[in-house]
Amino acid sequence: MRTHTLLTKVASVAVCFGFLLSGPVMAGTNAIIKDVELSADGTLYGKVVSPEGRAFSEAVVQLRYQGNTVAAAKSNQEGLFAISGVRGGAHELAVGTLRSPIRLWTNGTAPNSASPGILISAAETVVRGQDPYCEPGCPPCSGTSGFGLLDVITLATVGTATGALVVGIDNQNKLDDANAQLQAIQDAIDAGAIASP
Repeated sequence: MRTHTLLTKVASVAVCFGFLLSGPVMAGTNAIIKDVELSADGTLYGKVVSPEGRAFSEAVVQLRYQGNTVAAAKSNQEGLFAISGVRGGAHELAVGTLRSPIRLWTNGTAPNSASPGILISAAETVVRGQDPYCEPGCPPCSGTSGFGLLDVITLATVGTATGALVVGIDNQNKLDDANAQLQAIQDAIDAGAIASP
């Protein structure tokens, strides 16, 4: 006798599939927002260095606003970069996998604690120049299509396999039920309760 219907099996598999695809949740650190004053012409100046203080050349620095890249620049041989045409407000600087929240102030409006530029201390994992690991939506690269490193073909394959598994389990349950009914009929015939045809 079946105690699980096809609907409950599909729901169970869907929940398991959801847990499989969801990423781990980790508590992040409270990032300190740095106040930076823009130059008179609206340019953001900065320098990218290693934790040891060595300059990073050709590091791609992206300025983001609400998750979208609004400007980008490469650092020169001394690690210096300049991004012009920037407006004030809360932004994020991205260098490789490093993300740093900043608050940009137009010239003359910044608090006394604001600096005239920003110093970014990046690890050696910064991808120089080509930036193949940029996130989806980045114009020069395609990125992945969702769920981390899983692409559409992988998701379709996993979904098809899950559907086939559910259908196979349901068919096996129906076969077991039919065999049990046949066995009950055969037992009744053997006991003489039912006449054989």
